[in-house]
Amino acid sequence: MRTILTLTFITSLLYFTGCGCAAYSGGGDKVYARNADSLVLCDNGGFVANVPTGSIEGKYIANAPGTAAAGFGVRGDDGQLAFDFYAKPDGSATTPQLGETPWKLANLDQWGLDHADVQCQDLVTRAWWNRM
Repeated sequence: MRTILTLTFITSLLYFTGCGCAAYSGGGDKVYARNADSLVLCDNGGFVANVPTGSIEGKYIANAPGTAAAGFGVRGDDGQLAFDFYAKPDGSATTPQLGETPWKLANLDQWGLDHADVQCQDLVTRAWWNRM
């Protein structure tokens, strides 16, 4: 709950400072939360993990069906593995490299997803985006 309140606060700041949001976007993004952390798996193929050590950004690659992990994240700044993503039947997920506490899929409305997507759209402006 604290994470959703934190996400709501951050996204409301974006809204009131003029994010320029006019149309809905982010419908394909998936936002996971745990404690005060968030993990956004972006529809554009990127990810943003906001964890106690800071923000980690990069590309998310979905694995082929039948593999152990559902996908993995590669850091944009150095190309190293950021996390393996293990989805569970109940909608939660684990990322051992980011800590053992499971992530829960956040139930965000259209407004919340739209504002979380601001982070996803920002990824394409990074110098590393087209190199990966």
